[in-house]
Amino acid sequence: MFKTLRHLRWIVVLVVIVLCLVTTENIGGEKWQVISELPTGRLAFSTAVVDGKIYLIGGTLFENENGPFGLSTVEVYDPKTNTWRRVADMPTSRAVPATAVVDNKIYVIGGYSGIDRRIVNLKNLDVVEMYDPQTDTWVMKQGMSIPRKQFGVGVVAGKIYAIGGYVHPRDQKPGAPWRIDLVEDYDPATDTWVKRAKMPTKRDGFGVGVVNNHIYAIGGRGWPQVGPGGPFLKVIEEYDPKINRWRQKNEMPALRLSFSTVNFGGAIYLVGGFIWQNRTPQYLATVDVYNPETDEWSDIPPMPIPLIPFSAAVVNGNIYVFGGKGENRERFTSVMVFGMGFRAVEAVGKLSTRWGALKMEHENQP
Repeated sequence: MFKTLRHLRWIVVLVVIVLCLVTTENIGGEKWQVISELPTGRLAFSTAVVDGKIYLIGGTLFENENGPFGLSTVEVYDPKTNTWRRVADMPTSRAVPATAVVDNKIYVIGGYSGIDRRIVNLKNLDVVEMYDPQTDTWVMKQGMSIPRKQFGVGVVAGKIYAIGGYVHPRDQKPGAPWRIDLVEDYDPATDTWVKRAKMPTKRDGFGVGVVNNHIYAIGGRGWPQVGPGGPFLKVIEEYDPKINRWRQKNEMPALRLSFSTVNFGGAIYLVGGFIWQNRTPQYLATVDVYNPETDEWSDIPPMPIPLIPFSAAVVNGNIYVFGGKGENRERFTSVMVFGMGFRAVEAVGKLSTRWGALKMEHENQP
């Protein structure tokens, strides 16, 4: 009888474990979930993925809203263990750098730095630095032909393409456009830059995706400037590096700005952002999915709250959104994830929770 009771207990324990695992899988499937927090409260950083780990690079501290701008901090998030660690600082402190990965090495390109908000003290950068995760070391590389920020980057066939962006007036001829159509490719094998066919539309602050060895420039801000930062664009242009040619695609179905882009499964995901409505920003929770092959759009479930993501990345089919800015300039440090097959794990020092519960708890505080 005692043996039977012991066997029964073990069966109950196994059933409970199985039920917990099934529940965890259901929580992760097609739902957004908060799983961690940014170790450093910062914005204007960039992300790169190597060997299933996500690197957060550069940026500016929350408290430095009026300067100084630019960090050298690099932190690594491991989705498997839901843990963070800090690695070697980047030699050049900067905000809004672009990042690209070739042969498991991270190339950090451009961006800007400054001691305060005055234009005279803001400096765009042409600096390129390469980080090797295996050795935790940095190496200076050949810089771009002109300092710029808010440009797009795509990698095709081992080469890095730097596209468009914003150039400070003092870094070019008088009267030249601040938003540019310049395209350069960088070859890590030879450490050289080569100019390529210009993008048809001068712009900065746009999204970039790479699908089937073609680069897609999506939306952004055009030139000449109109009003508070416009004109705002729905234009999509496709670049084929093999033949060095651009062509226009169908426009975005709806305008959005300051969204993050990630590539997965032959599609480009536009995450969050905002639109102008009655001269005020209306933040977005929606995630639109662009299929370049069919030139069609779809969507996935929206994020639990409208925001401008600081950055986003994809690992194993899961979309990770790192922090963000919401209404009333509220800044979030939460890390959210969405994707099929994701198994939730307990964050270090913090139980994973649904964003809705976290937001409700925040709003109910006195």
